[in-house]
Amino acid sequence: MENLKYTYNQVNEWIKIADQKALILGSFNMASFIYQLANLDKLKYISIYATIPLVLYILSIFLALFFWLRIIYPKLDNKYKKSKIYFQHIANAYEKDIDLGIDELQNLDEQEIKRDLASQIVINSIIAKKKYNDIQKFIWVFAFQLFLLVLLIVQNLF
Repeated sequence: MENLKYTYNQVNEWIKIADQKALILGSFNMASFIYQLANLDKLKYISIYATIPLVLYILSIFLALFFWLRIIYPKLDNKYKKSKIYFQHIANAYEKDIDLGIDELQNLDEQEIKRDLASQIVINSIIAKKKYNDIQKFIWVFAFQLFLLVLLIVQNLF
């Protein structure tokens, strides 16, 4: 049981780290976007050479937002059985009868708890994998945005 608890905690730490990375990257992304908005009026003239990077930049903002939202709000299939240790399943099952919830949770045997804990480890691992895949995609989009931002700044200088 201790190894399951350890693994469960480790996977949850990876999810927390992914969320922290997403918040940091999202902040940089928004700062970049705000910088661009603040300097839009400084464009000397709108040429085709400035319009294309600007349009690509705006589209990349929306693409980055899409990946950011997928990191913050991961989607998981509802095909998994209800767990006795997942807070939302507990709340949904017992919010109208708290005493029933207390009684049922106190009467869980160790095998049920182990099975639910193992199930949560697998489900949380799937969530962590999805989050880290989307973080990588977000980073590529953000790098492309920074390239476009530099391109727009350089174009504005000349």
